[in-house]
Amino acid sequence: MTEIENLVRTINDDPDPLHTDVTPSVLGLIEHGLPGARAVLDLLDAPELLTRRRAQRVLEGVVMRRHGWVAGRGYTDPDGERRTRDLLSDNGDYQADAAPEARRRAAERWRRWLESQPD
Repeated sequence: MTEIENLVRTINDDPDPLHTDVTPSVLGLIEHGLPGARAVLDLLDAPELLTRRRAQRVLEGVVMRRHGWVAGRGYTDPDGERRTRDLLSDNGDYQADAAPEARRRAAERWRRWLESQPD
């Protein structure tokens, strides 16, 4: 089993008590960048809301980092936050608590976008 596969398998383990949508695996998948985001695509339609929310956090974290966000510092690129918001919106503004059909449409947009990005 690869590291990314293990992180996906353990995405619900050991949630932060103050931020239940964040787990060590969520943070680890974000660190892997696009491969980590690709790995959670199927979880965007998981039966459990918290699993979907954690997958959403991975996508958001990967996009934020691609646009210059650094933990503890914020965006290093002055335009990074706007570009992050634009990309999230362009890809269907996925929300873990949205209706199933809306989630699936957004997940498909994310799948197409992620497949078009070089690693």
